[in-house]
Amino acid sequence: MFVYEWEDGAVHYDSRISLIIYKVKIMSESREIKEIKRVFAGLQTLYHTSFPKSDPSLIHDLLRRLEKNPNIPPIYMVEVFTKPSVNPEAAKKYIFEKTGMVPAIYENGTLFVTNQKLTLEMLKEISDSDDVLEIAGDYTGNITAMGSSHVHSDDCPLRNLDYAY
Repeated sequence: MFVYEWEDGAVHYDSRISLIIYKVKIMSESREIKEIKRVFAGLQTLYHTSFPKSDPSLIHDLLRRLEKNPNIPPIYMVEVFTKPSVNPEAAKKYIFEKTGMVPAIYENGTLFVTNQKLTLEMLKEISDSDDVLEIAGDYTGNITAMGSSHVHSDDCPLRNLDYAY
């Protein structure tokens, strides 16, 4: 008789056939996990291809919230890191015209933070801007200001001192 311990107690196998069935089940679960990892890697690639400047966790969170409530854009604190050559006053005016929200400006005029409704189309427009280096954000659910909470990622061009604008 074969005995295998599970978290909730012992499972007894009284034949080799039962053991083989158990092993096949474990192997198929491993294939399922591998498939989930493969699909997830493909999704990450798609995020990077479509929204190269956006934090993948922001995209994923936005997609999940829009799936639950497709007609109500969720409210996020959106942080947009820009090139130093961007005119902060012109950018502030542009952001206000697009979102109806006045951004807080940090890091010598290279970080713009707004609490705003966000859609994939808006995120795509921000990501496609030549002046934008990186986009991060967090779901807030309301317009209450929290301030900046992200730093440039390791692959952001501003971290490279040799980067020319």
